[in-house]
Amino acid sequence: MSTNQNPERSTGFLLRDNSRFMKVAFNERVSGLTQAQWGALAHLSRHQGLNQVGLADLLEVQPITVARLIDKLVALGLVERRPDPNDRRAQQLFLTGNAQPLLDQMWEAGDEILDEAYAGFSEEERTTFIDMLVRMRGNLARLAQGDTRNRNGALRKAS
Repeated sequence: MSTNQNPERSTGFLLRDNSRFMKVAFNERVSGLTQAQWGALAHLSRHQGLNQVGLADLLEVQPITVARLIDKLVALGLVERRPDPNDRRAQQLFLTGNAQPLLDQMWEAGDEILDEAYAGFSEEERTTFIDMLVRMRGNLARLAQGDTRNRNGALRKAS
């Protein structure tokens, strides 16, 4: 049986399972917001001034879904909408000061979970693993954008 046919050794299954277990562990440590709300806050902490369409792209959801999500975060006093100076139809999203304690809690929980996930890994193994995931993400991003080049830069025949 090849590793792709064995879910215990399949990269795709392993990445999905690890992601799911991390979400479960995260939800056990932090409360008060939904997974989508946490995700929106995390992205906005890195991209202050983003508009709703940009946030929808990052969250991989429809803009209408983000509109409702942001409505709730505004009502909680965690996000504010401001007019976009370059587009009078658009609004930019900014975190309020009330969001910072929640972000601190979120990052702390994330660090704790990762420390547990990396139990038994040497620092070198951890660094190598992260480097490999970064490379994999780049390869998959190119694939998702339709780039059919192989590792050596030669064009492959698209199927």
